[in-house]
Amino acid sequence: MRKRIAVFAGGWSFEYVQDVLSGVKEVAKNENIDVFAFVNYSLRWESSAQCDAEFNIFTLPDLDDFDGIIILGNSFNLTKETEYFKEKLKSVKCPVVSLESEFEGVPSVFTDNYAGMRELVKHIVTEHGVREILYIGGPQDHADSAERLRAVIDEAQENGFSVPEGNIKYGDWGMASAMDQVLAWMGENNNRLPDAVVCANDVMAFGVANHLRELGYHVPGDVIVTGYDCLTQTREFHPILASVSHEWGSMGDKAIRMLLDSMQGKKIENALLGTRFVPNESCGCAERKSNAHQSEYFFKLKDSIALDSHFRSIYLYIRKNENIEELSDSLSTLFEREHDIEGENFMLCLDSEFFHIEEGDANLRTMGYNEDVAVVGTIKDGKKKPYKMVKKNDAIFYLAKNREVPGVYMYVPVYSDEKSYGFAVLTGDLEIIHNNGLYIWTRHMNQYLEQVRRNIMIVNLTERLTNLSVVDTLTGVYNRAGCERMTYPMLADWKEKGGLGVIFLVDIDKMKSINDQSGHANGDLALRTVASVLRAEMPRDWVVSRFGGDEFLVGGRVVEGEVDIEGICQAVQDRLAKEVEKRGIDFHLTVSVGGVPIRPEDEFDIEKYLQMADESMYRMKDRHHKIMEEER
Repeated sequence: MRKRIAVFAGGWSFEYVQDVLSGVKEVAKNENIDVFAFVNYSLRWESSAQCDAEFNIFTLPDLDDFDGIIILGNSFNLTKETEYFKEKLKSVKCPVVSLESEFEGVPSVFTDNYAGMRELVKHIVTEHGVREILYIGGPQDHADSAERLRAVIDEAQENGFSVPEGNIKYGDWGMASAMDQVLAWMGENNNRLPDAVVCANDVMAFGVANHLRELGYHVPGDVIVTGYDCLTQTREFHPILASVSHEWGSMGDKAIRMLLDSMQGKKIENALLGTRFVPNESCGCAERKSNAHQSEYFFKLKDSIALDSHFRSIYLYIRKNENIEELSDSLSTLFEREHDIEGENFMLCLDSEFFHIEEGDANLRTMGYNEDVAVVGTIKDGKKKPYKMVKKNDAIFYLAKNREVPGVYMYVPVYSDEKSYGFAVLTGDLEIIHNNGLYIWTRHMNQYLEQVRRNIMIVNLTERLTNLSVVDTLTGVYNRAGCERMTYPMLADWKEKGGLGVIFLVDIDKMKSINDQSGHANGDLALRTVASVLRAEMPRDWVVSRFGGDEFLVGGRVVEGEVDIEGICQAVQDRLAKEVEKRGIDFHLTVSVGGVPIRPEDEFDIEKYLQMADESMYRMKDRHHKIMEEER
């Protein structure tokens, strides 16, 4: 069997995750290894319910099902994600490698956060005369951010100046938080700017440069702004951002090679990969020589239009689906035709309870996954497959099973609020992680599945409303309107097709005496008991109705042979006698039953059949009444 490697990552580190997976993919392809990437989009400032729903995808696989594991721990946004793996890795038997994060007993691949940042500071000091630096870090407890800050402080001291505590601010890696910190510093320093704002990542640098431009400042004329990561977007930004470059693809390559060495029994140790500073326009160096970034933007715009068109197609295909067969066929039909995002191998795995609606989604899980899942909307090698119910662990590896070539399979959660719907597996180009296509896809799919749930709820509510008009609330069987809507058409259709049908009338003996002598509560008990006996004794596809006050009608189709009218009448009475004894009913409760067959050669006249059944029933009732009188 082909070896399996699991990768766990936070999707918001989009370019980092894509580059690492690309490095892993190249080696895995050559070594005939399948890669299973579990990606979530948790954010620490979102609701705990949404964070839990995103985190849940990490709980999906059994780690012992893999031959190796790679953890992108520095991409996690939640403490609980790190804590989860700290605990799980204590008992894992296969080799594990972490990237830029530490887990006890697990070798790691690190990048040199110190050297690249120190090179950046040396450049802006010696080449551009910087003497006052405002450092905007990530969260204060983040190890990478702290190491980059150490490099800033050390290089400043090397050049004869310091970075005071007031010039060290902390953001959350996002644009808005970084600019808030710059504005706070300006407010503390007579509304002036420092020589340079050094940010711990590119995203915060984008936010700072953009907002300063909106305020009328010029970068780098009024202030130098630098980033860290050398994201692809730095080439499209104006001014082009000076930043520090990682070799993230090399990290993925190194991580999987370390796993392979470990699988072969070799001892592996921590690895450190270098970084380098890339000067550019935002520090006052490189001049823009072309408008290549504009053509890149144009193509991304075209991609966004295609993306929107694809999502519209998904919505149009599934918006009216009301059951599992419809949903699966709609999705697989669409994805067989167009699957640039999903890839030639795709499936949506829904919780077995997804199509059962309960108030407040009470039947859906908040954490973990049911053992049984519905695999829907599936395409394998570009060809649609019917839906099937499978075990969760089988579903995880379903797309990879029996494929001739290794692949990379991306797993994302699908959910509504804190309730898990299941998960999706995509095999499209890894670029969908970098351009946020994977995140956008999951958000749209969540909304569309909510619509499917609403459709099911509407169908259920409609059915309940219909039942209110045709069901007797006391006994739970159909009322007379229900009988006319269900029983008569069924019998007429069956007769038309040459089948044998039957009608029974059932009447409670001395019902008035039960009400007068034992009370109406016992009268209601009598009605419920008889209805229960009729539903239990008659074939499941026969229709039971409360035809009048104390009278029931049963209609059904006889599939094989003749109908034993007398035998059924006696069976109903015998079962009722047992039920009376079982329930401890202390008043006299018997029924009279009369039946008549509906033969295909007879003219269908429902009134005639009812009259014949009624006459048969009253013959029995006369006998019962005589017996009851004699017993007195």
